[in-house]
Amino acid sequence: MWLPAWPIERLRRHRGLEEVPADRPLALVAHGAHGLEIAAANEAARALRVQTGAGLADTRAALPALITLPAERDRDRDDLLRLARWCGRYGPARHVDAEDGLWIDITGVGHLFLPKLATGSAVALPHENDEAGERALLADLTARFSRLGLTARAACADTLGAAHALARFAAEGSFVIAPRGEASSVLAPLPVAALRIDIDAVRLLERLGLRRIGQLYGLPRAALERRFRALNRKDKPGAETIATVRLRLDQALGHYGEPRAPLVQIPDFTARLSFSDPLLTAASVEAALERLCSDLVGMLVEAGAGGRRFCLSLYRSDGTLGEVAVGTSTPCRDEAHIGRLLREKIAHFDAGFGIDLMTLEAHEVAPLDARQQGLDADATGEHARAAARLVDRLSGRLGTRCVMRLLPRASHIPEAAQKHAPALGMDQAKISAAFEASLPTFDGRRPPFLLDPPEPIEVLAAIPEGAPALIVWRRVRRRIVRAEGPERIAPAWWAAYVPRAPEACAGAPLTRDYYFIEEASGARYWVFRAGLYDKERDGECGGDDDDPQARTPRWFMHGLMP
Repeated sequence: MWLPAWPIERLRRHRGLEEVPADRPLALVAHGAHGLEIAAANEAARALRVQTGAGLADTRAALPALITLPAERDRDRDDLLRLARWCGRYGPARHVDAEDGLWIDITGVGHLFLPKLATGSAVALPHENDEAGERALLADLTARFSRLGLTARAACADTLGAAHALARFAAEGSFVIAPRGEASSVLAPLPVAALRIDIDAVRLLERLGLRRIGQLYGLPRAALERRFRALNRKDKPGAETIATVRLRLDQALGHYGEPRAPLVQIPDFTARLSFSDPLLTAASVEAALERLCSDLVGMLVEAGAGGRRFCLSLYRSDGTLGEVAVGTSTPCRDEAHIGRLLREKIAHFDAGFGIDLMTLEAHEVAPLDARQQGLDADATGEHARAAARLVDRLSGRLGTRCVMRLLPRASHIPEAAQKHAPALGMDQAKISAAFEASLPTFDGRRPPFLLDPPEPIEVLAAIPEGAPALIVWRRVRRRIVRAEGPERIAPAWWAAYVPRAPEACAGAPLTRDYYFIEEASGARYWVFRAGLYDKERDGECGGDDDDPQARTPRWFMHGLMP
């Protein structure tokens, strides 16, 4: 797809006909290598021989009545990208082509634009008549661009290079379709400039008498390269130029591949619904959404998969595109749940002049086995699914950064063994496996509730390095009747210490000795002693070595047992 007047027509759509007239000579100017130069000109200006790339001063001297406006190349690029996204109605893979074109991969899409039967199904045509669907697609595409006030010329060919050349240099008309497998014959009469090569290469080829693409087919490549070297400037080796010419020729003929990354991710599953009369009311949009959810869930069930990220695209008649994306914490193919998440997003969506196409895509999928719904169905599994739906709705309303879940972290320090991460986009099976792999190998337990940060306590022990016999926590004396330990946890000397660790004075880590203790009332706690007697002490963190209090390790309450 080529938009020959894109910068000016885009500017006219935004500013109006009065500021950007069509019947008077007008040009857009931008900074070039030699000052201000003509970046684009309308048809009236081109009729007066205003050329793109010419200096503004010389052009204005020859044509004082020329109207000039500053070019908006950044906005041209952004709006062209938006237009490419809107062209998703014609193919999933699309992108911009140079500064004034679009490319759309319509492989296998043409039949969607064939005439409809009374039952709503497309007319079945044999393979040799596939051109009918492509012709209907291009006719619809160019007609929509014309209603948007954009001049467009389209071409359909086997390769991107051939389509580019035909759209810009083929015979006049809104679109042209190259027969399958005949790229060489349709490209032969076109000028060499159609190969997407720079102006220097074009001039060198013309000096050699090579003005048409067909003249390059049977020419020995070695001889052509030698002539390029002889004619080319010393500061620009001819070998590089001829290599580019050969590459572009092979790409256009299909002898060499030309991979292009699509503008958006190609969805795994897509449900599509078009309308002869644009939708204007919220009720009609919700009814169409229900139909799309049903169609997409049917695809997922057939594939034995569930979606984790869904994108709803609403194509307006005025050439704009509205997109809504939702995610789920677990693979989902619940039609009602998906619809509920999307309806909350489009509750205040403005349909504008109407919506004539809606698509629902599943961008991320995962295997999902069938579940029993009645009789001996697992109630626990149902509770888990209800919790996952709640997470999805809260994330959709509050944002993904407001609903978090815990993930394991590779650390033997208790308070650093977990981290927070958004609840959406997590594979529950992988999370469970990661937690199991991160569990310590010792034969012991961990309290379900940890204090953050650990709270200081006063301890009385029978011997200095023994278990606590009496503790004072939160101004309450507690007599200890049982104790188990110690469990020694060495500091992470190879890395920065845990933030907010109370014993890490000035960043210095200390060894911890953990004890499970039980007071007379039956309450159980997890406490630790930070530091070793005569080896690690608070005095090393800035205290006085002569102070007995500084040489005494400190105690902390870290966890509560049920």
